[in-house]
Amino acid sequence: MKPALLTFVLTLMIGGLALAGTAPAAYAATGSASPTSGGPGTRIHFTASGFTPGERVDLWATPPGGAARPRYPSVVADAAGALVWSWDIAPGDPNGDWTMSARGIKSDTLLAIPFTVTGSTPLPDPIRVSPDSGPPGTVFSFQASGLTPGRRVGAWLVDPAGTSRDLVPGKDPNLVATSDGQLSWTWSAPANALGGTWRMVVRDPGANRELSVGFSIIAPAAPAPERSVSPPSGAPGTVFTVTVGGFTPGEQVGSWLTTPDGRAIDASPYLIADRNGVVTWRWASPASAQAGTWQAVSRGRESGVEVALPFSVGGANPAPAGPPAPAGSVTPGSGEPGTVFSFTVSGFARSEEVGYWPTQPDGTVEDARRTPVKADGDGRVTLRWEAPARAQAGTWTMTFRGRESRREGRVAFTIVVAPRPPASVSPLSGPPGTSFSFQASGFNPIERLDTWLERPDGTVIAGPTRVRADRSGAVSWSWTAPADAIGGQWTMVAQGQDTGQIERISFAITDGVPLVSPAQVTPEVGSVGTTFSFNAAGFKVDELVGYWLNRPDGTIERFDRELRADASGTIRWTYTVPAGAPTGLYVMAVRSSQSDEVDNDVSYTIRFEVR
Repeated sequence: MKPALLTFVLTLMIGGLALAGTAPAAYAATGSASPTSGGPGTRIHFTASGFTPGERVDLWATPPGGAARPRYPSVVADAAGALVWSWDIAPGDPNGDWTMSARGIKSDTLLAIPFTVTGSTPLPDPIRVSPDSGPPGTVFSFQASGLTPGRRVGAWLVDPAGTSRDLVPGKDPNLVATSDGQLSWTWSAPANALGGTWRMVVRDPGANRELSVGFSIIAPAAPAPERSVSPPSGAPGTVFTVTVGGFTPGEQVGSWLTTPDGRAIDASPYLIADRNGVVTWRWASPASAQAGTWQAVSRGRESGVEVALPFSVGGANPAPAGPPAPAGSVTPGSGEPGTVFSFTVSGFARSEEVGYWPTQPDGTVEDARRTPVKADGDGRVTLRWEAPARAQAGTWTMTFRGRESRREGRVAFTIVVAPRPPASVSPLSGPPGTSFSFQASGFNPIERLDTWLERPDGTVIAGPTRVRADRSGAVSWSWTAPADAIGGQWTMVAQGQDTGQIERISFAITDGVPLVSPAQVTPEVGSVGTTFSFNAAGFKVDELVGYWLNRPDGTIERFDRELRADASGTIRWTYTVPAGAPTGLYVMAVRSSQSDEVDNDVSYTIRFEVR
């Protein structure tokens, strides 16, 4: 073969190999918006092409400088890889350049379409309270706006301790937004309401949205109960009067005295607190009373409140012969709930049994049955004690008393309660099949929890069972999103069976099954004279359903008849746009009539546009 011909053949071969190794060029996705700008109430229509035929395409809009807002449901590309969808500009949406994004699930094709919001004004706070503070007994008035018209909403309170509370304990407040999305209600702070910052939380399942507003309850400090010894000091022979408040009215109260050397001697054998929770008793100090600081101790049998008040006996009477007063120490001197404190106290009789009990900062005694500890040959006792998981913050006192010697010693220590970390979830979002891990704290040790989930459409489903806190009151559990989980924001709810503490933890499921609306209209866009066909499901057979129309100009058209659900629980009806009707975004609202014959409450809002 001639050199020139050989060169030509090699060139063809190399070129063919190069072409064979080159992937076919993919068509770039393109899209457009119409109109490209608008104000609140405008429906922006989007078209796009270049996706894989039949693939699902997820959509979201991103405002200027804001977080992405998912558009549900997703859409499916047609046989040509094209798709159409729309987005309604809502009142209060920020002005500026927005981006509508579309991503193909199979092809991973990503498309961004710009559009602009103009003429929008900030909305007033979507939820308000008046007054914003007040003492227990105050009636707080709340107003919320922007809710789904005619839809029942959930509402609850979060107290300063972070515990969720019902507006009316054990009852549904039955709050339903008006036809224009407004809601007003009141709540009276009970007389025993905790002082501090509270939050009112409202959840609108129709819009998958939560609103909250803070307010303060200013609980007046309760007057300190009267507690005194009169006179505070005196010579042997003085009659000391002991007055102690803070007990339960009518309860039996025991009393005793602790001598300067730590011995316990009986005082008044039987006392009953008066209707104000106060007891008064007297002790006539004998001529032989030991000089030094005594303690008058009073303890309620029902309330468990124990109060020790010091007073002094003068003179020079020595202590009776015997060991010195019990003295002790504790390590560490302070710690958080769950800390193990080690006590050492000496001064008891040799090998005697010694009872002990902790007293909380509010004077309440932890009155559980406890096995006495035994003193060693030198009259010394040691004790390891674990602070409760929900222990009060403040100064505690551990009291030790010898069964035989009646000698008594007290050791003070401090419990510091750190702020409880908020409940959390990891990861914050994920597709169906993701295992979500949840953490919460502040429950009782080994407390059982009930759990359930709220889906983006407001449906409640059962959560994991056998969820239990550990010995510190912390709990962790997991839940795996099923393959058919719908996309959007979910809420995991956990409630302690003993404490009643409720934790609500939000997370998102991405790339989930599109949420198919049970209420639809065909077509979505029309003009004067167009007949729109509606259908809505989820009602009970033969249930009566009311409906009304919100026009773009703010007026409401009411209909003088009710719709009746068929055998499948579906209602169907039509509406023809009359001549002279305003153009813009219309909202058709439907809701169960809530008769005594049918126990149901279903509501929907269906949007359509007249041009």
